[in-house]
Amino acid sequence: MKKPLVLLIILVCTAARSQEKAQNSQTGAPVQPGCSSSADAMAIRSIADHWRDAYNSGSAAEVADLYAADADYLTQHFITGIIHGRRAIQAYVQRGVDAHYHIDSIQIISMGCSGDIAYTVGRYKSTNAGRKAMGVNLVVLRKIKGRWLIVAHEAAVPDPATAVRHLNLPALH
Repeated sequence: MKKPLVLLIILVCTAARSQEKAQNSQTGAPVQPGCSSSADAMAIRSIADHWRDAYNSGSAAEVADLYAADADYLTQHFITGIIHGRRAIQAYVQRGVDAHYHIDSIQIISMGCSGDIAYTVGRYKSTNAGRKAMGVNLVVLRKIKGRWLIVAHEAAVPDPATAVRHLNLPALH
């Protein structure tokens, strides 16, 4: 999947979620976070747990099976920043498994769906070579042949030394 397509997917998901919020506010219906189908929402949320459990059990192949064949994984921990394809993702995950890295938790902060496209925004905690780390994820999924698969995954670890500490938000009137 090319970068412009990933950006388009994210924009579609964001627009669909904004439209849903606007419609719900006009009708007085409560805003439903995430997907309209509870089965889809549960399936999408379970991917994070499955990812963590497969990784921690040492099964890079099982982690890779959560990705579409032509998925992209963006990470600052790989020299080009982009890993393309399920086989390459499996090889990348295997390096972390071999180093005995551990995913302590994955927390989904928000999610959204529009038809057969979905996204999650999350935070994870890990222990890598005895060092604790915290990172963030953006995961874009597509329902392919009835199964939600990751088509794009971006992971980032904020640098506390250079990170912005506070946002000065303007007051709302």
